[in-house]
Amino acid sequence: MKFTKRLLAAVSALALISSFSLPCTAYAVSTSEPVLSQNIVFASADDAAVQMRKYLKNRNTDFEIEISSSVASVETVGQIMMYKAFDETGSGTEGDYLRFAVKKLSCQIYLKNSSFRLVYHISYYTTVEEEAVLSKRIDSILSSVSADGLSDYNKALIIYRYVTSNVTYSPDISNKYAYTAYGAVINGNAVCQGVAQLLYRLYNESGIPCRIIAGIARDSSGQNEDSAHVWLITKIDGKYYLSDPTWDLGASDDNFRYFLKGSYDFDSTRVMKHIPQNDNGLTFPEYNSEDFRNAYPIYTENAPSPYCTKGDINGDRKINAVDASAILSDYSRVSTSGISAFTQLQNNCSDINGDNSINAVDASCVLAYYAFVSCGGKDSIDKYIKNEVLKNVR
Repeated sequence: MKFTKRLLAAVSALALISSFSLPCTAYAVSTSEPVLSQNIVFASADDAAVQMRKYLKNRNTDFEIEISSSVASVETVGQIMMYKAFDETGSGTEGDYLRFAVKKLSCQIYLKNSSFRLVYHISYYTTVEEEAVLSKRIDSILSSVSADGLSDYNKALIIYRYVTSNVTYSPDISNKYAYTAYGAVINGNAVCQGVAQLLYRLYNESGIPCRIIAGIARDSSGQNEDSAHVWLITKIDGKYYLSDPTWDLGASDDNFRYFLKGSYDFDSTRVMKHIPQNDNGLTFPEYNSEDFRNAYPIYTENAPSPYCTKGDINGDRKINAVDASAILSDYSRVSTSGISAFTQLQNNCSDINGDNSINAVDASCVLAYYAFVSCGGKDSIDKYIKNEVLKNVR
């Protein structure tokens, strides 16, 4: 039986700090059939993509898939199947995390009657052993920030705070780990791709859907050339917002310029602009396509900060044990990780006794006021604290 081999080589977008590389195509003749790694002929792209995803997560450098020729044309099937393998699943180790984990790929396509045999050759930035080390560190990070039970906004905020305060921009862009979440966590530095990959993983593993967007940073003044860049869109309370953790690295006192911004404000005050752009053919989304924009519509306004008043930390217009528990939880969180999940307003509303420290005393004050109101008390919390709590301290 004769086979025809087509070599489709596509360089991934992982060298984002310099530029994207467009897919290129070459043709060659094969005189021998490759060794099969399995005897399954997949009838659907989705089923084949599940198997491919397993190979990619295991960092297999060479693998084969045989699929019905009805799935796609021979000119595009290699890239289309890789694109399908990068489908979003809600897992922090799949989707865009995998897409940006691939350094280079090539695919040899063998035609055989009514099926294609796709032989992939992949190079990655990390090994499966390094990913295992990273996974343990990711678990440790999520445990220390203790985001369970928080609102989506507060969950996104504390994780964003962690990343922007614990990662610096890589001083060595030639280091392959600079393009990975592994480098961001283990080495403490990364370029935009590694920073975005880390945030993507932390968000998804905390139940916050997001996407990594590839494109360019453009100087609207025309003084500097375009540079490759990545950032994220994040879903909070049913709406998508833009974030750029790389440009917020090291921001002090929560002076974030690029956290959960709407489309009207994301690039409103800087000369540098974010331009979504796909330079990588079928293995990356068409970020400017109508389909992508419909799937991920960016809200025009910035994400609203949680509402609260003094003692009412969760903004339900009641002061009770739930608020006291929230204060205690954040006190424990700060004691463990050094990072609060509260906004500045929530911190202000949690300092019940006004000593510029948020701790168990404030939670006790909330519980005392809750008991007072439950027994018919009518005073505001400020008046109650002044008359019933602070006087006892004195």
